[in-house]
Amino acid sequence: MRRNVIPGLRKVDWSDPQRQNEFVNSVVSALNALGESLTYDTVCALSGSAFRTSFSMPSVQLWNHGNYHVVHTPILIEHTFRMLGFEVAHHVRGDYAHDRRLVTESIDRGVPVITLEGVINGADACVIAGYDQGGDVLLGWSPFMDVPEDHQEAHDETGYFRKSRWHDGPFAGGSTGRILIITGRCEKPSPEIAFQETLCVIRRLIAAESLAPGQYNGLAAHRAFARALQTYEWDDPFEPYLNVMCNEKQYLDRQYAVPFFRSHGREDLARQYARIADEARRLVEFIPQDFSAGHLFADRAKLQPFCDTLLRICDLEEEALTMID
Repeated sequence: MRRNVIPGLRKVDWSDPQRQNEFVNSVVSALNALGESLTYDTVCALSGSAFRTSFSMPSVQLWNHGNYHVVHTPILIEHTFRMLGFEVAHHVRGDYAHDRRLVTESIDRGVPVITLEGVINGADACVIAGYDQGGDVLLGWSPFMDVPEDHQEAHDETGYFRKSRWHDGPFAGGSTGRILIITGRCEKPSPEIAFQETLCVIRRLIAAESLAPGQYNGLAAHRAFARALQTYEWDDPFEPYLNVMCNEKQYLDRQYAVPFFRSHGREDLARQYARIADEARRLVEFIPQDFSAGHLFADRAKLQPFCDTLLRICDLEEEALTMID
């Protein structure tokens, strides 16, 4: 059975506690393999990822640990690649033979593939660097590849994960999986045009109440997050704590808005987002990402400082919205 691998892709993991956006890391990994020289910080801001916030509607799902997944802010996907000078085809999971061919033909061209909502359980995005057995097994990187509960298949000799039956499981359920095929290069917009187009995306990421079914967005998402911690019921702190840790990833990325605005001469917005980033850092101080603060969930009053900080971030971003022109 045929095998083909693109070697040496930059690893996508959570080793850097300040740079945990799976979609951004996957884009950087894939495009750097195509000869670009990109950093997480630049892609996070230019893509709009530094400004996204999503939180599940309670009528759909109380604790959605995938709130931070890029499928909930789909306007980012094409925008990200176009700002970086690439065209991308966005395929929703379909027929297996067709989807397998999409992946194998891209790898055969020497172009990595990005999958969303799989193919490793729990993953926002995976970067696919190769295939084996004619495409029945995919190889690549995911932060979840070393988590036994999520992925028990032995890794490939290259270090990449190996995933059999990749078209099933998490890739087939919930928010149906997506396959992003980088089809070629396009004219990269000038820095001035890219900034203006990204501002348009940022406005929607802050102001739109919802960008995907079942998910609050932007200002509405901040408020929904705070409301959940004060009104939802739980018997065990695991669910709300895990949800907090997953959602904190969105807030950590606010720091990359600061140099983005500063480099484009918008010191007013840079200062505003420096304030927002400071508040975002406080979130992780109140509830660390290591399950060490589970006792806080036994008393809602102890969660109030965290909720107050969320609402301050909401107010500051609402102010930022009036400054974006």
